[in-house]
Amino acid sequence: MAEPDTPHENDRDTAPLHLSLLDYAPVDEGQSPTDAFGASLRLAQLAEQEGFHRYWVSEHHGISATASNSPEILMSHVASGTSRIRVGSGGVLLPNYSSLKIAENYQLLEALFPGRIDLGFGRAPGGDQRISGALNDEKARPLPYPQKVSDLLGFVTGSHPAGSRYSGMKARPETQAPPQPFVLGASGSTAQIAAEAGLGFTFAHFINPTRRGADASRVYREAFRPSHFAQRPQVIVAVFVAVGDTEEEAAAYADAFHLWLTHAESHTQFDRVPSLETSAAHVWTQQQLATRAGNEGRLISGTAAQVLTQLRALGEAYGTNEVMINLMMPGEAARTNAVKALSAALRA
Repeated sequence: MAEPDTPHENDRDTAPLHLSLLDYAPVDEGQSPTDAFGASLRLAQLAEQEGFHRYWVSEHHGISATASNSPEILMSHVASGTSRIRVGSGGVLLPNYSSLKIAENYQLLEALFPGRIDLGFGRAPGGDQRISGALNDEKARPLPYPQKVSDLLGFVTGSHPAGSRYSGMKARPETQAPPQPFVLGASGSTAQIAAEAGLGFTFAHFINPTRRGADASRVYREAFRPSHFAQRPQVIVAVFVAVGDTEEEAAAYADAFHLWLTHAESHTQFDRVPSLETSAAHVWTQQQLATRAGNEGRLISGTAAQVLTQLRALGEAYGTNEVMINLMMPGEAARTNAVKALSAALRA
């Protein structure tokens, strides 16, 4: 897999599929967050070696089974240990922070790692109401999200809309080129923001596996306006993936994933990502089975060849040739094997 910019949607029928990775820094059973960060770096190094296009890290709070709560710090860790792969946030949660502080953080990352930084941002809280309150306890009146996006882009470029209270302000340090911004969406409502500002658009199919994402991507492409950041639309679709050497092994990894997700969405979260042994021993309740059935579309699973076929179809539905996979599979060895197997299948 080469690493050119994502081709224009009109070229996607002849363009190769580009794979990227979204990492939650999963903390496996018997492991610590420090272990998880080491595993994330090794996975990023492998992804770079295998020609993956991007490596993004998430922002989640209050979840013991995932260790990525400060994407800027983890991005620096990953970028320091790699040399070519683009490193980004998937994403920093804009409502929680000052737009200027985010712009400064990502300008600094771009200065440290020129031409490799993606600024993916979203508007989810990243935690429950108490955590959201703690992250925002000094904000008397939160700004509307479109205003925060406008401020963020203004601080990155130094060009604010007429009448802005921040006119003339620019984030430092100065860089030859800005970090590449992407608007993250899970409902479709932010597609217009991405299009009008001329930014990339990433849809979390792993959160909302409906037609809404494909529809939002179409709206985005049709309304896209070339900008300082991008001359053409850039769509990325992200999805959970489980890969096994056999269909039976893939099914076991899918079981472990659904067990983790079922608990992650309840008040009975696992402290760690459940192992295959824990998953195999679990007795599913009827309520859990119903939750699992509702989540089936969020995961693509199978052998590498089977998964790749489904990823191509997903890209086709979104009109893009870049798919970002999220490997919430138990065990570093399983995630490593998945990257190698998908890369081999893509070259076959």
